[in-house]
Amino acid sequence: MKGSKTLLILLAVAGVSISGPMVKWSLACGASPVAIALGRMLLSAAILLPVAAARGELTAVLRAPKRQFALLAGASLLLALHYTAWMTSLSYASTFVSTALVCTQPLFVAALSGVLLGERMRREAVPGAAIAVAGAMAIGLLSMGGEAGSVGGDLLALAGAAFMAGHWLCGRAARRTLPALGYMSLVYAMTSVCLALIAPFAGGVVLTRASLGGIAVLALVCTLGGHALMTFLLGFVSADVVSFALLGEPIGAALWALLLFGERVPFGVLVGGVAVVVGLALYTAGEMRAARRESAQSR
Repeated sequence: MKGSKTLLILLAVAGVSISGPMVKWSLACGASPVAIALGRMLLSAAILLPVAAARGELTAVLRAPKRQFALLAGASLLLALHYTAWMTSLSYASTFVSTALVCTQPLFVAALSGVLLGERMRREAVPGAAIAVAGAMAIGLLSMGGEAGSVGGDLLALAGAAFMAGHWLCGRAARRTLPALGYMSLVYAMTSVCLALIAPFAGGVVLTRASLGGIAVLALVCTLGGHALMTFLLGFVSADVVSFALLGEPIGAALWALLLFGERVPFGVLVGGVAVVVGLALYTAGEMRAARRESAQSR
């Protein structure tokens, strides 16, 4: 059983890792970023909504208290903004740079928690956060010289990380009383509505026949076979295992981009990206140590 869990985790990481390259593929085929996101969410929602309805989870979510539903709506809007910003960034930055920067969302979660909830970052996590920020700054400085991207692309990826952090904070609060499948399916559906409203201000819905394959891969492999599989695995492995596994996404994205497009990462940018990933790993490990310490003290 242990081996099958490991295999499923590896498959999930491979699924989320191909997200960046598939967006880049669809962009190269002539689709607009918001259209790619809209197609991904619509297809994902179309698959999950009937299942959630049949299991009664959709009804449970629709009958949720107004506060929970408002949080769900906020999570949907922030997810739409995340996709718009991040997918647009891939037009200006390399796959590795964009994915590494958008993976800094845990740092934005910590910052937003500090501002909104008064939760200070645990001291064990500070060194990792500092290394990750230094790596992101190095990528930004190299981008100013035109190496593997642009400052605009970097800022869009970081904006995508900030929006995703807000999405997770809203989702964490909403999910306290809502079933997972019902929540996910309705979020994907409402995100589609938000993307349709954003589209006129973000390049419009531009699709090509060649881009449809990439969008289908994004929905089936990245969303359902990646993120949804990780959500399923949370019932069998700890959240810490999933958090560490997802740190492999930038490396996996770089390998997919190399295989599919021959996209190489300049050495300086690679060092900056690896610093971001290592910093996030140390940050996660520090958070876990602090949580265990606090749990032991409270007993």
